[in-house]
Amino acid sequence: MRDAGRTIPQTTDRVLGPTKENERAALIDSLRGFALFGVCIANLLTALSWWGAPGTDKLVPRYVLPTDHVAQFLTMMFVDGKFYSLFSLLFGLGFALQLQRAEKRGDDALPTFKRRLRVLMGIGFLHLALLWTGDILLFYALMGFVLIRLRGMEDRRLVRWAVILTLLPIPFAAPLMINQALSLGTPFYVVASVVANALHMDINSPTLVSDTALSHHWIDFFKLNTVGIWFRYGGLLYISRPFKVLAMFLLGMLVGRYRVWERLDEFAPLLRRIAAWAFALGLPMCAALAAWEQFLPETAGSAHGLIETVFYALGVAPLAIGYAAGFALLWRNPRWRSILGVLAPTGRMALTSYLTQSVIGVTVFYGIGFGLAGRVGPTYFIPMALATLAVQTVFATWWLKRFRFGPMEWVWRSITYRSRQPMLRQSESAAIG
Repeated sequence: MRDAGRTIPQTTDRVLGPTKENERAALIDSLRGFALFGVCIANLLTALSWWGAPGTDKLVPRYVLPTDHVAQFLTMMFVDGKFYSLFSLLFGLGFALQLQRAEKRGDDALPTFKRRLRVLMGIGFLHLALLWTGDILLFYALMGFVLIRLRGMEDRRLVRWAVILTLLPIPFAAPLMINQALSLGTPFYVVASVVANALHMDINSPTLVSDTALSHHWIDFFKLNTVGIWFRYGGLLYISRPFKVLAMFLLGMLVGRYRVWERLDEFAPLLRRIAAWAFALGLPMCAALAAWEQFLPETAGSAHGLIETVFYALGVAPLAIGYAAGFALLWRNPRWRSILGVLAPTGRMALTSYLTQSVIGVTVFYGIGFGLAGRVGPTYFIPMALATLAVQTVFATWWLKRFRFGPMEWVWRSITYRSRQPMLRQSESAAIG
């Protein structure tokens, strides 16, 4: 294990170049593509589709098809929360790679990484305000600045803090048994109420969400987003999301330090043990969590939320880690590698793919689009996500045969590196090294 004296170069103003294609790892890109599939399903269940939102029960019963109960349970057990955790792990891994690449060149990655975060903050804010309030990019960028402060942490301490952060939501959920206002998100909820009043929106109306989400008027769409920004960050703090994300950032940084994807045979025994323990703990806890959320009605002031938080802490992160370890083990098999590798182009265009999923979701479900909000149940979410991923995979494969970056990746890199990046394949030799 590394010691605490890991050398970090002094900050300079030199701008590093973007990662060259031959420096990429197909395993990492494929895992990112796999994570995008799960994120798409989870977002359909929890937000984009507005399934089960207040007021939508007047449009159509909550469970339309006989299979909706099973589909909801399976989605909550195997998908919800696990794939944003995978993305968080990959974010930390990417940070570690940038530090390593800079150290190898004798440069400092921090100015460039901070600039990447600032650009990501801008993209995330525009996504949040103009398209969908479920955005995670702005939040990741903000948490990335916290990760910078922890970059020199010794490995054992890093793992210890990852465990602590994973469990920390439990004590923060305990006060909510007394009063929901004791949440960390309360200040954001207060601001949301003020903003809603200023926009003449009654946030206590039982049909507010269905009325605004299904409205054909753009002004209602932007009103919903404006108020939703504050509810979004109130909700993230209410469920202690910062602790969960930072824990996975740290574990991803550890994986990046040891470049596990390049040493799969060497790490295979450890990966097997990790996968075994992760699935042994994560599967039953996530099954309990899914059953608890689906079949037991929440009672304010009871222990419901605390028990749910315990199941979440003990189930979601371990299962996400199990997915990552299992994916890496499958990758060692050439046959599986050829199958899983199909997802690599989508993973290389993760930012474009993620934003495109929001565009598709808003178009399908909101009133400014086809207006299916609240009308489509869980049975349809997996085939819808599969269709979305299939289209994105075909498009990403076609695009990357002709261009070096995805459209949004090109924007992100060009602003970060303060120069227009060569886009066409034949211009690759002109790329900044």
